[in-house]
Amino acid sequence: MKIVRTQHGFTLIEMMIVIGIIALLAALTLGISSSVMRNAEKRKTQDVLQLLTVALQEWELEKGRSMTFDGYAPEMLPNGNSGYYDCYADEYIEAPSFAEQGIIDAVMNHGMETRIESIVDLFMQSESAKEILSKMSSDMFIAHEHEPGEVEKLVVDAWGTPIGIVFPGRPYFDVNPSGSTFDPAYDDSGDGTVRDEAEDGLGSCINARPFFVSAGPDRTWGYRSQSNDQNSNPQNEAWVASTDNLYSYEPYLVESAR
Repeated sequence: MKIVRTQHGFTLIEMMIVIGIIALLAALTLGISSSVMRNAEKRKTQDVLQLLTVALQEWELEKGRSMTFDGYAPEMLPNGNSGYYDCYADEYIEAPSFAEQGIIDAVMNHGMETRIESIVDLFMQSESAKEILSKMSSDMFIAHEHEPGEVEKLVVDAWGTPIGIVFPGRPYFDVNPSGSTFDPAYDDSGDGTVRDEAEDGLGSCINARPFFVSAGPDRTWGYRSQSNDQNSNPQNEAWVASTDNLYSYEPYLVESAR
């Protein structure tokens, strides 16, 4: 007598369980892959920040002095002229009104882009600093059209945003002599310098040493507002945007802005 074996297929419940397991494994794999990629991008950016720091050190060793930064375009200075500096700001990075995060970032992006282009131009005039820049990958050290027909070398982070640099302000008593009507904020970091708007928003330099900074994965600089307790809180949109920024070293922040 021939026995006929009945072959049962998967039930609907079994199929749903299998599909659910596959979907879960796929989600876990995707999550792990995304995390690995994010960490790799952060490491790549940190490497560039450190290379820029070394390039700055090489430039200063070759020159035998620190790089100087004005912080204001010459026509915006209180007295119209304050001497020669290696690097000038293209424009004053104003403390934002906090009305729109996009406006804050547009101003900061333009200012930082101009700064890093100026710094790279100075580095390219130093053989030792230029050698350090050559170690950067071609997707981080790029040719960029700053203005129509005006191509500049630019350093960007892993997300394509220009790397910024924050300089210490000038010595406080040099720019705020007795009787002066120009009244910049004295920086609590203890280095005796003026805190400009870039320091106010991104952190103060320590020991009067500049630091390089990336806007981070969200490509948004944000602003900590050290000089304004009202805007120094974790609920502020600009504050939140600054929390993923990456630095060549951790800058000083007043307690209310930490």
